[in-house]
Amino acid sequence: MSVSVAILGGTAGLGRALAFRLAKSGCGVVIGSRSRERAVRAAEEVAQRTGSRNVVGALNEGAAAAARIIFVTVPYTGLYEVAKKVKPLLRPDSIIVSCVVPLESDLGGALEYLEPPDGSAAEALNRLIGGDRVVSALTHVSAYELEDLERPLNCDVVVCGKRENAEEVMKLLARIEGLRPLYAGGLRYSRITERLTVLLIALNRQYGSKSAGIKFTNI
Repeated sequence: MSVSVAILGGTAGLGRALAFRLAKSGCGVVIGSRSRERAVRAAEEVAQRTGSRNVVGALNEGAAAAARIIFVTVPYTGLYEVAKKVKPLLRPDSIIVSCVVPLESDLGGALEYLEPPDGSAAEALNRLIGGDRVVSALTHVSAYELEDLERPLNCDVVVCGKRENAEEVMKLLARIEGLRPLYAGGLRYSRITERLTVLLIALNRQYGSKSAGIKFTNI
């Protein structure tokens, strides 16, 4: 069955990497950006590398209106702006997937975790959007590993949020070979999964890697 998803902020980083994997899995993908030109260029590249004929680029607002499941991969500092613009365009049954981690660079270039007043970026987005339809996922998955289509994935992804919404997102993510989605519970657990990114970045630096991931045993 054909499934279409939107990726807001999908021209770089995790958003772009996710577009490659979802397109390769057979999903239709609408790549969103603040720049239509960048979105179209990214869509053309994803289509060329994956052989998909169902990848298009659009402004973030158009992408959000075009799909029921919407991945938000914008920087934390741009979260409010994006939420404000797309909220009026969402379908009543839309599911929004927050892949946002609240990080910023300090003067030395190191990434520091910002403490969101809401507890996590996902909870902040849920408040901004309303309707209790935000799910958190992919906050601790390596963009580098996702984008390397020649390299098999072997990692788990923790999904948090309202169970019925989370299960739909998990079913979608399970289409990506080598990625195992696991349900952890309510959105409050995104406070933990978002912080894991800082740990993985530190491990990557310590061991000269670009793609540290997480596997849970005996599940």
